[in-house]
Amino acid sequence: MKLITIFYIINATLLLLHEIESAYEREWELLKLPGKITGFLLIHIPIILVILIGLLEIEKTTLIGAIIGIIMGIGGIIPFIVHKVIVRRKEHFSSICSNILIYLNIISGIGTIILSMSFFA
Repeated sequence: MKLITIFYIINATLLLLHEIESAYEREWELLKLPGKITGFLLIHIPIILVILIGLLEIEKTTLIGAIIGIIMGIGGIIPFIVHKVIVRRKEHFSSICSNILIYLNIISGIGTIILSMSFFA
């Protein structure tokens, strides 16, 4: 297994765990997303499909894999930006577990971006 595949899997796992926590925290209310839980679940269908397709493409070292890898890497940084910079609420995403997920996701996201960009070198 390639190093990029390992980083991608770790990053995707951390993102999916964050999304599970997001459902618990009712993130659609925090971010004022339409459709409540139904809308929240529906927007995750294409996200999960892209994550899975990206894994296959990353492993094959394709251009689309590199692009999805970069997008997923950015996705690993977004929870920090949203929950620690833009929408800071003490009662949401502040547990030790949540913070560990968010900060590990930054590391795995940056690693995924760097390794995905190496496809272009």
